[in-house]
Amino acid sequence: MKVNHKKFESLFKGNRSFSTVRSVMNYLSGLEHDNETEDFQKEQWNQVVSEENIPQTNLKHVFYKVQYQLLLEKTQRQKRFLVRASQIAAVLILPLALFVLFKYNQNTELNYQAGTIEIHCPEGTWSKFNLPDGSKGWIAGGSSVSYNANFQYNRKISVDGEAFFDVVRNEKHPFQVQLNEFDVTVLGTEFNVLNYTDDPISEVVVLSGLVEVSGNTKKFSKQLNKDQKLQLQKDKNQLYLTDVNAESYTSWIHGRLEFNNEDLSSVCRKIERFYDVDVELNIDGLEDQLFRANIKIGSIDELLRFMTLTLPIKYELMDAYETANGNIEQRKLKIYKR
Repeated sequence: MKVNHKKFESLFKGNRSFSTVRSVMNYLSGLEHDNETEDFQKEQWNQVVSEENIPQTNLKHVFYKVQYQLLLEKTQRQKRFLVRASQIAAVLILPLALFVLFKYNQNTELNYQAGTIEIHCPEGTWSKFNLPDGSKGWIAGGSSVSYNANFQYNRKISVDGEAFFDVVRNEKHPFQVQLNEFDVTVLGTEFNVLNYTDDPISEVVVLSGLVEVSGNTKKFSKQLNKDQKLQLQKDKNQLYLTDVNAESYTSWIHGRLEFNNEDLSSVCRKIERFYDVDVELNIDGLEDQLFRANIKIGSIDELLRFMTLTLPIKYELMDAYETANGNIEQRKLKIYKR
């Protein structure tokens, strides 16, 4: 199937019609067209940069190295296409679907044009990206990261949500992840951070190397080694340092979810982020239930069937639908005691 340039151009300009989105989705479903599509997207990117008069900062790390991996519920998204076309259109525009934003300001450092790069990942997906210094990152659904365009000289990155980093070592320029409650500083290592605003915990898990964690609201400084987790319970403002199997906390970057005796509230938060569904949990009678599983991220039905085998629950999964006034109601999942 040849790429329909007019359809892509129309989508870039905000056309969310059924025929336009369907045409683009059908084309993107063919992975063999990646190179041709990337070439066309490059043309679009250059045109946008030119039209918006964005300064000639080197943004190759934004466009070429952001790899949008539509690994979740591809089949289910296509089945729900009719009622979700306007929503998923913005999710399927290849690298730009990560909503990469470049904010320019007049400040300069080391004769380098300064600005802020922001990467946003929609719920129901996860994505890999490369940073200007060669470090690699993964970002989970409903998360965002931001960093300065002169990142190789100022290796600071903010995270709202969940992210994993494989950091290139540079002793002259330490790598720092800035979270709400604490900052994580490393020279070169692999680690995972969890920092959702609506989550009752924030945590750091080290897969390899050594990291230093320093508190903001709660003043502290701790060093973490491989297979250690530092967790802050926000309501109690209490820190917990434990030994863990770090691979189980980072399995999501490989397309798997591991639940390690987690309460249902925590499980439901992960389901919302990795399956793009609004979960309504009736916790009555389920307060003491813990869930343990290692699941390949794919069909939500497979996960729910497994949960019903191990937990005394039943569920109702309702597809997204279009209301009378043309709005799209998000897919909803109800879970309650059996």
